[in-house]
Amino acid sequence: MLTYVVRRLLIAIPTLWGVVTGAFIISRLLPGDPARIMAGLNATQQQVDRLRHQLGLDKPLWVQYQDYMGQLLHGNLGFSPHFSAPVAAQIAQRLPYTAELAVLATAIAVVVGVTIGVLAALRRNTLLDLILSAFAVFGVSMPVYWLGLMLILIFAIDLRALPAAGADSPQSVILPAVTLALFSIGLIARMTRASMLEVLGQDYVRTARAKGAPHRRVVLKHALRNAVLPILTAIGLQFGGLLGGAVLTESVFGWPGVGQLLVNSIFYRDYPMVQGLVLLFGVTYVVINLLVDLMYAYVDPRIRFD
Repeated sequence: MLTYVVRRLLIAIPTLWGVVTGAFIISRLLPGDPARIMAGLNATQQQVDRLRHQLGLDKPLWVQYQDYMGQLLHGNLGFSPHFSAPVAAQIAQRLPYTAELAVLATAIAVVVGVTIGVLAALRRNTLLDLILSAFAVFGVSMPVYWLGLMLILIFAIDLRALPAAGADSPQSVILPAVTLALFSIGLIARMTRASMLEVLGQDYVRTARAKGAPHRRVVLKHALRNAVLPILTAIGLQFGGLLGGAVLTESVFGWPGVGQLLVNSIFYRDYPMVQGLVLLFGVTYVVINLLVDLMYAYVDPRIRFD
């Protein structure tokens, strides 16, 4: 197992290098001059040139790339000119909000999605299966920004039951978490249903039923436990995506997480911040995928990593 973990971490190095390089190149391809945006429309060309020199944007592109990679090798994500603060400090300030939102949304999605998927599989081709499957498709297809606005309209404006935006109270996380969880609910429910249907037709499930095992034991121990590997994959990918930054959801609800930070950084052409956030997203996906692979061996003892 230790050898497998080390091998995966070594493989992650070129992956993260590709992510960093891609973010560096794409950020430079965005239209607009960062120095002009930060200096303001009324700034003179001399002031813009002075700011461009301070930011190092007057250097050749390969020199900028070399300087940035040198900073990364020393553990320095750079300095944000827009926020006038180190990139790492800004990310550390915003990341707990996104982590809170992602954990709560994932918990809701797992509980509701797995329950819907199991019920739909057990009642295959019935009216309940049709209703639950339609709900899952609705969740996957619904635009996040539209759903968020509808929830704000109903629960914040009409009912006045929950805050519409911000993170001023514990109730503020409910609407963005539900909005963010709906897509994951649909995906996990569909994956659970498909995996359960495949397992329920296996011989060991029919044998357990023939021996008179209780229905709950057959479903939870014999069926769901053997169907959990694809479900774990879906949950891991969804959690990685949510933790990586729910850009639309955080923007709609004014949630002060890394997703909203990324939007503002792109708007102001804050290259160091954009590059630091993209690197964070890449590291998140690598770590989540590694943890999911390790959970495979824990859930299914037949799996061995040589």
